Amino acid sequence: MINIEYSNKKIRVESKKVSPLFELPLKLSIRSHVNKKELWSTQLNDNWWAEYPDNEMNDVVVTDNNGDVIVERNWDVMMDGSEIYKFLYLYCKKLNKSGIKPKGIAIGTHDGLFGEWVPCVLNNITDAILVEASTPQFDNLVNNLQELPNVKCINSLVSVDGKPIEFFEGGKGYTNSVVERVIRGWETETINSNMRNSVSINELVDNVNWLHLDVEGYDAKLIMSLDLSKLPKLIIFEYENLEDNENEEVKNYLMDKGYHLDYKKVSCIAFKK
Repeated sequence: MINIEYSNKKIRVESKKVSPLFELPLKLSIRSHVNKKELWSTQLNDNWWAEYPDNEMNDVVVTDNNGDVIVERNWDVMMDGSEIYKFLYLYCKKLNKSGIKPKGIAIGTHDGLFGEWVPCVLNNITDAILVEASTPQFDNLVNNLQELPNVKCINSLVSVDGKPIEFFEGGKGYTNSVVERVIRGWETETINSNMRNSVSINELVDNVNWLHLDVEGYDAKLIMSLDLSKLPKLIIFEYENLEDNENEEVKNYLMDKGYHLDYKKVSCIAFKK
């Protein structure tokens, strides 16, 4: 009677003949899986359908005219997550089953509403340090995840050496990078830059099981600047914004260190047993 489909990066909801049971119209809401805030809504009548263009970590709620929930479909990491979502989640679950609660670091977290590390944090199967350089995005990150006991949020720019570095930021801080060519290629709004203090990645990464990087073209440099003793068994990094020579360099570097690399659409899983 009401069908909900998560596929092709979309959410599609179809209502059949529902008027014999409910007074129409019904309300379809798309809500964030993390903070449960409504992102979008529309009406449903008999034999209608609606689509939302993003199914990543979003939930579906259909209610009647009284606001009572008729059907609810929550995003599920194993049903709806990408291969990278599932890999990190199962890796953390496996460590928990062996009696070890893993610890990881996510650098470039944005507001915490999405990212392969998020389900692991929400389900408390890992401890995590969450690092975001943009102040607006960091404030949202804290608001979204501050009640979780297993996270520590750090508002800092991360660099290879801990020295001041130029930081480029556009719009409301959603797009930011220390690599100017990347942000110029993505951002259509005004881009501001300033010199910012930074923390060295080697100061942050110590005795962790996983490292998640989403730093818009700076991923390779951070990985290759890590002390060998600090390289975790699992590294997830975004290669989409790397230049070809940078991608080849980090690929060869990690393979030389014994990592198996699994390239997905925009990111790569680097895992070493």
